[in-house]
Amino acid sequence: MTVTIKVPPRYARLARKMAKERNQSFEENEAWNNESDTWGVDPEERNYRGLMGEFAFAEYADLVVDTSTSRWGDGGKDFAAEINGKPADIDVKTSNKEPKALMVKEYAVDADYYVLGHLDGYEVTFFGGAWKDSITNGVRKESPFGHVNYTLGIDYLEPLPEPDKVTLRR
Repeated sequence: MTVTIKVPPRYARLARKMAKERNQSFEENEAWNNESDTWGVDPEERNYRGLMGEFAFAEYADLVVDTSTSRWGDGGKDFAAEINGKPADIDVKTSNKEPKALMVKEYAVDADYYVLGHLDGYEVTFFGGAWKDSITNGVRKESPFGHVNYTLGIDYLEPLPEPDKVTLRR
């Protein structure tokens, strides 16, 4: 069952501003892959899309988005939370195309729980989530962008936990 969340305009504006700042911090880092804009989407747009997914999930679960800018991003962990009382670092993956699968880069499986969303304007539709062990048991697929993804079809995702079952970690 999908859940659609409308991101309030003030958060969409903040996401746009943060995406620009985050992308600039990456560009200023000598070790940054300056060819990342060949991945099919402008890097600033990727940051914006990801932030919109984070803001939407924060609205859904009454969490708080980390608005800081760091040299290397969030390390693949958007929220430090508990799901049904179980500690879980959550990573929200947001697509600009209607997704058929949740994909996580093989070298970047750092969170405990993954959420899959699709951004359309100011709305994010969440298709569900999966725990790390489900991700790593997914199909390994070569990406056309030179890395391997763990891929879990949307039919294999669990429904999102109820909003009151997701809380900030104490």
